[in-house]
Amino acid sequence: MSQERSPTVVDLFSGPGGLSTGFANAGHTIVGAVDYSEPAVETYDHNHDHDPLHADIRELDAAAIRDHVADGGGDPDAVDVVAGGPPCKGFSMANMQTRSPDNPKNDLFMHFLRVVRDLDPAVVVMENVPGLLSMGREDGDVKDIVQSELREFGYTVQHRILHAERYGVPQARSRVFFVGVKEGTPPFPAPTHAEGGRQKTLTNSADDLDPVVTVGEALLDLPELPAGGGGDPVMEYDADPHSDYAAEMRADVRDDTLYNHKTTVNREKTRKRFEHIPQGGNWEDIPAELMDDYTDRSRTHGHIYYRLEEDEPALTVANFRKSMMVHPTQDRLLSIREAARLQSFPDDYRFVASRISDRQQMVGDAVPVKLAEQIGRAVADHLANHGDASEAHPTTE
Repeated sequence: MSQERSPTVVDLFSGPGGLSTGFANAGHTIVGAVDYSEPAVETYDHNHDHDPLHADIRELDAAAIRDHVADGGGDPDAVDVVAGGPPCKGFSMANMQTRSPDNPKNDLFMHFLRVVRDLDPAVVVMENVPGLLSMGREDGDVKDIVQSELREFGYTVQHRILHAERYGVPQARSRVFFVGVKEGTPPFPAPTHAEGGRQKTLTNSADDLDPVVTVGEALLDLPELPAGGGGDPVMEYDADPHSDYAAEMRADVRDDTLYNHKTTVNREKTRKRFEHIPQGGNWEDIPAELMDDYTDRSRTHGHIYYRLEEDEPALTVANFRKSMMVHPTQDRLLSIREAARLQSFPDDYRFVASRISDRQQMVGDAVPVKLAEQIGRAVADHLANHGDASEAHPTTE
């Protein structure tokens, strides 16, 4: 019998695999993944069937990319989707010191575009922080360069800012997505969850959207850890799932084994700071005598020492160790597993880098899985409607 094949995807700047996992959940086949970070590649390799390419994209020519796709079981002449998020340090509002046209990381998006030109996929998806939209260079605004280059390659392109909490992610995280297509109109997913905080969405019946997923629904079935931090890299759950979201995150776990539920251990002075912070509070709630090593409190970001609210989505999970993001009900920072839950990685997804700081960083940098999945579904529907994946390369069983 004839069977439609799944669309093939090359994931550039793949990180630990959030975008790949979401697209795979949406029915795509990942035939290539490239990243420069060794810890991220190690984690990606542990969780996916195909081998990622550990390389600097600036040093990869077209032949190397095509060979990698072929090694991954794909046809370099028939890649359906090239997707990825060039590192955003030059575009992020959280990195104002490097937010400059001279930041060499800003040029990485040009290498993304170069690979798009070489592989000529049916669909292009580029993800970044919204700060990219206001970033300029000597040769023009970055968003205009991206769009003009893609149009020159033959794509119709649009961009939108998507909010992760509106797609089932328990986190308020905004990202801009550029989508280019060779045929038709660029697809974007319709929200699955209502707009606004938890209390607002509980009473919002418009379009029968689900209420946002909260921090409490995401985290509070996980074992308690010591005040000030700690835990074991491998343990067992001590309670049943307490929400639909928690049950979904645990669905594929084997032998009731919980990985990565461990956090940085903080000194006693830091632990005492946690005690003064209410849910929704931050460093401003900490007595001045406990913050005497902060030389200029007026320049401290509002996300520093922020204690999450259990009845609302989390703030953006970036580098949650450096920002000292505090658990909603325990006096400690988030564990790697808890941050992964807020990024909608399932509990069987293991972060295997040797240094805890590397695991913390890669979780914060990842594309939330559920957001990626909804984008992947929109792209798959577009390809099915335009015949790129279903008609051009049928397989037979």
